[in-house]
Amino acid sequence: MIRIGSAWRAPLRAAPLVRARTFSSTSVRASLWKSRWVRYPVYGLGSLAFSATAVLGGLLIYDSMTYHRVLVTDTDTSLERACEWGGPANRPILSRANAPPADGRPPKERLVIVGGGWGAVSLLKSLDPDVYEVTLVSPTNYFLFTPLLPAVAVGTVGVRSVTESLRRLLARTRGQFVQGAAVNVHPHESLDRHTLQAMDGARGLLEVELISPQWDGSADGERKPSDTSVMYVPYDKLVIAVGSVTNNHGATGLEHAFRLKTVRDAQRLRKQLLENFEMASLPTTSDEERKRLLSFVVCGGGPTGVELAAEIHDMIEEDVYKNYPSIVEREAQVHVLQNETHILNTYAEAISKFAEQRFRSEDVDVVTNAQVTQIHPDGVSFEQFNPLTGEKFMRTIPSGCTVWSVGVTMNDFTRRLSTTLPNQGHRHALKVDSQLRVLGTEPGTVYAVGDASTLDSDLKGYIFGHLDRFDKDKDGELTLAEFTQLIKVLRLKFPIANEQLQGIKPLFEKYDFDKNERLCANELAEMIADATKNMTSYPPTAQIASQEGKYLAHKLNRYASLRARDALPRDAEDLDEAIHKPFVFRSLGSIAYLGNAAAFELPIPGPFKTLFGGLIAMYAWRSVYLSEMVSLRTRVLVLGDYIKRSLWGRDVLWL
Repeated sequence: MIRIGSAWRAPLRAAPLVRARTFSSTSVRASLWKSRWVRYPVYGLGSLAFSATAVLGGLLIYDSMTYHRVLVTDTDTSLERACEWGGPANRPILSRANAPPADGRPPKERLVIVGGGWGAVSLLKSLDPDVYEVTLVSPTNYFLFTPLLPAVAVGTVGVRSVTESLRRLLARTRGQFVQGAAVNVHPHESLDRHTLQAMDGARGLLEVELISPQWDGSADGERKPSDTSVMYVPYDKLVIAVGSVTNNHGATGLEHAFRLKTVRDAQRLRKQLLENFEMASLPTTSDEERKRLLSFVVCGGGPTGVELAAEIHDMIEEDVYKNYPSIVEREAQVHVLQNETHILNTYAEAISKFAEQRFRSEDVDVVTNAQVTQIHPDGVSFEQFNPLTGEKFMRTIPSGCTVWSVGVTMNDFTRRLSTTLPNQGHRHALKVDSQLRVLGTEPGTVYAVGDASTLDSDLKGYIFGHLDRFDKDKDGELTLAEFTQLIKVLRLKFPIANEQLQGIKPLFEKYDFDKNERLCANELAEMIADATKNMTSYPPTAQIASQEGKYLAHKLNRYASLRARDALPRDAEDLDEAIHKPFVFRSLGSIAYLGNAAAFELPIPGPFKTLFGGLIAMYAWRSVYLSEMVSLRTRVLVLGDYIKRSLWGRDVLWL
């Protein structure tokens, strides 16, 4: 108690001290870390950062290992050798790359491949690397993925993305590459004794015109040949895969049109497109001239023409109107001229109709039954047929850029070879048999694949040329047994007619008009006429060329394997037929790009035979093409180009 004045009072008790609750940074982090919504994102970001650092570090380490000097002692000097001289023009003859085996085994046969397209590359990729001395002859040192040329022409895909080094593809076979254009073929029986000795037992010589350094790489560019630019390449087996050139179909003025067969064609076309857009944007350009500059005419309604028209239209809609504001929307016009009743006429009718409807909705002008007669510097004249009235009338469309994409035909080399061989005479390609051997050449020495070849379909000539072989009783008629043997041989010799030669007995009974159980020459002729009426040759597509190249590689591998074991059938009447089945094309379907849409024709029956649609179908189309690229490098580059287009648009630089 405390006395205050006269009173005693209890002392004041101090209030208890209340400690303020404080949160340290450590406790905050601990409480946050207990939450999965914080912990998992941090783990994820950390993993991504670590992965990116590891990948970048690995790339830098790998890159640092690529910078090294190749010593002279590390290089192969076996190719530095003197050439023998000989041949019709007494020019250098390419010598063997390797010395004969020291153990007495026969040296490898020399396989010469002419061309660097789909057939040649497919053959190279499927060929066993150690069974032949391979020499590749091509005017360009790269393979071109031709289906994407329309995309290259408008800047969707870069040139480097659709090309692959032929030397890189050839490296697995340790073969030689000769940059040149094939000129002629000289079989061994036409050569003198000195040349035969210099050839070291080869079956013939391929005459090659070496490419001049001044050549720009284009198909129609001047190569500036000279006497010293010719050499001979000996071959034991020769594969012709030179492709084809564009057919003019009787039109004049094609010097004013662009083609789309090579890299240079795509680059020149792209430059012309951009030049037209720039000129049309100038304020000094008249309305009439602007309309002409912005009119793009594609002659040809096949896959290449349709895809190019779609690419140009997409470029205009997605990039031109955005980058060239002075060009009014819908001012540019794309025209497609087709001489058939529908575009994509080799596809199913449903796909043709879908393509036409798609183009119509996108304001792409499709003109069918139009036969182009002349191409002018400022327009295209064509004759159009009206199927309803049967009338024909002439029309002219102004054009600032005309592209010719109408059919293919033989190049100079295959045309020259065709004229020197018997049993040829086809207007557009070399005739080959079911083993892909060029008709009129020594069996087993000269083959042709791709656009340079077409399967022989002369059933009539074969039947009446070999009728005595099947007519065992020599009465001029075939019994059912004799007819059965004939049909079996025809199926081997002409697999393109297998569908028309099904059901031997019903076929025999159908054409036994007099019911004497024998077929005479007239009845056989009637059967042949009906069989060939609906028989169509394979179209010149990359798919067929690729299958032919792979087929030929497998057959050559089989031949080399049997030869190395001395197991070739010596008594075989036809060696190729004895060791391998004939070539049969198996369609994997067809696809076409239609402008942010695509159409598919699949080799299956039923409602799913034809598929078409918008963006989903377009992505499927891209996936198919990516899978068909010849290397991982080109796949990555093309995929990157598609990503760049989606982010920044097409490349509209005029370089």
